[in-house]
Amino acid sequence: MLAAGRILLSVSAAAIIAACNTNTNRGVTPTVGIDTGVALETAGDVTGIYEATTLALTASVENPSNTDGVSWTMTGVGSLTGTTNSTATYVAPTTVTGEADALITATSIANPAEYASVTIIVSGSPVNNTPSLFPANVNIPYAGGLSVAGGETPFTWTQISGTLPPGLVLDGSTSGVTSISGTPTAAGTYSFVLQASDALSRIADVSATLVVNPEAACLLSGTYVFHFSGFRGGGPATHTGSLAIDATTGNVTGIQDYKDTHRTTSGETLTSGYCTNRENNAGSLKLIAPSGTLVYNFAATAPDSSGQIHSAAIQIISSGSDSGSGEVLLQDPSALTASPLSGNFAFGVLGVDSVSAHFGTIGRFTADTSGNLSAGLIDSNDGASPLTDAPLTGTVSAPDANGRGTLSLASGSQSSTLAYYIVNPNKMLLMDIDATAGTPIDSGQMSAQVGDVSAGVFDNNALSSPAVMSLFGAAGDIEPVTQMQLGLLSNANPTAGTLDALIDISDQANDLAGQVISSQSYAVGPSGRGTLSLTEYGVQSSFTFYLDGIADGYIVQLGTAAGGAGLLEAQFQGPYANPPVSGIFPDTLSNDFVGITQYPQSHGPVGLEPLIVLNYGALSGNEANGSFAINPTTGRGVGTLTATGLGSTPASLYIVSPTKIDVLSFGTRAVDGSIDFLFQ
Repeated sequence: MLAAGRILLSVSAAAIIAACNTNTNRGVTPTVGIDTGVALETAGDVTGIYEATTLALTASVENPSNTDGVSWTMTGVGSLTGTTNSTATYVAPTTVTGEADALITATSIANPAEYASVTIIVSGSPVNNTPSLFPANVNIPYAGGLSVAGGETPFTWTQISGTLPPGLVLDGSTSGVTSISGTPTAAGTYSFVLQASDALSRIADVSATLVVNPEAACLLSGTYVFHFSGFRGGGPATHTGSLAIDATTGNVTGIQDYKDTHRTTSGETLTSGYCTNRENNAGSLKLIAPSGTLVYNFAATAPDSSGQIHSAAIQIISSGSDSGSGEVLLQDPSALTASPLSGNFAFGVLGVDSVSAHFGTIGRFTADTSGNLSAGLIDSNDGASPLTDAPLTGTVSAPDANGRGTLSLASGSQSSTLAYYIVNPNKMLLMDIDATAGTPIDSGQMSAQVGDVSAGVFDNNALSSPAVMSLFGAAGDIEPVTQMQLGLLSNANPTAGTLDALIDISDQANDLAGQVISSQSYAVGPSGRGTLSLTEYGVQSSFTFYLDGIADGYIVQLGTAAGGAGLLEAQFQGPYANPPVSGIFPDTLSNDFVGITQYPQSHGPVGLEPLIVLNYGALSGNEANGSFAINPTTGRGVGTLTATGLGSTPASLYIVSPTKIDVLSFGTRAVDGSIDFLFQ
């Protein structure tokens, strides 16, 4: 639920907000301190105040030989007054509706690479946060949250109209967040209005509707396509399929493909299955087939206005060292045809080869209505069988009634067979189904190429918009093994063929945070294939990518043992809500996110977060929490992430869109780095 009642929030005991240092130190949050850089303190150890009040700040450069002090900058509401090279006073606006914030940064004058930031939250008159209540089930315990932003504690919550579902009651909260909880006893649709009154008798009304379904009904209903990647039986595994989930009973039928180091099962019909709710937006999927049974936890995104849930994150439930994750995506039935897929497509898969070395393969092709491929190109960083701008041929079959078909690819002496599952006209999930022993275990996706809309073909203008880059890799067999990269490609000059990059890297036990690399060379050809050169660690790294649209597609890093491969995601540049300011990335995004460790490259950590929110730089969830200073120009945040059972690790995040956030948790000598995708 939204942490809207967070008022006068205390920071750590020392109230020191450590600086960002791009050499060895990370963590610009109230909960992580470092030895060098800039220390920033707030009077009273708080980062939240009321409207029409002030807050004193003190900053110092942590190098005793540096006496120049700091300079101050601020974005957001309010103003800074009385600034010196060590102190400043923040003045909150006289009137605030709900909550607003200001990001204040103290930068070392002698070394601008060292700085510290703090987000000050200002609370004013309370306003309602749009509620997001998941459906409940008869006889299953339920708790749903509603909240207001702003106001002064204590609050009084009352029901002023409508009807709560029988069996559910208000929790008696005195904060800006309340819960409706209990065990529903009767199915139906219930609408009601709650009123929150703060200490100054200012009120906010919250209108909500809660659907109570029969006991056996599952949150997921309809036809979905799913994918899983991870580890089973001591080695890598992939699992992809199509599921039809009955809206009333939760029974599951469908078809699946599965592959690990012991077996490959292709086009197998599920004999039975069950989708069961557990609480709120979480439950389990049990898939039963002749080859065996697999069970996944799921966490669903919020339903649309018609009550339909479009996606969910999944995590495998098993014993021993089995682990892994994936997604469930609602299938668009209009995309299912009796003819083979036709048009222009880009694709990317990642996994392990015959010697368990990680690799990625990307490419593109044109398919005609008979299923023949032409104009194909393929690149792979597989150390055993690398491919660079190689010709690609093959065929694609027509999909069956489940949206499943096969894709046969060949380049020189190399060939592979993949199953594809249609999600919608623009997206398909892919998985290698070659049953020959020692063949790769990999999976990924394929998407329709739309080209450069303005020019009609791809060229350097296709990277004129910013792109968030995520790369997944692993090397060696002594933990930690993962090599993860998360960054932003921006400020492209199509004429010169250069762009800037902002990169965070978790490379086994070595980390590099916030590396700024200017004027790096790139080129995009008419097919959507492109090349990119980045100077990482002071060493030139080469990349190849294939675009399916503007600043969007698939990428591999060449010549590395880690076999890094992943995605380019176009960063949304339009107006963000609350308030709608174009080109400015906020530190608060509305509605709840679901979080999942994406494409895990080691047995752990692999996390599933059913509900998590970004509110004034704070990620708040049941299984993970973090605090980030978010740059409003780039959408990058730097801070810490605390996960259940793992403790706190430095982390960075990149806002991709109002409904998507990518988070990199840096590795340590004991814990592998990982990338989580948060989505709505």
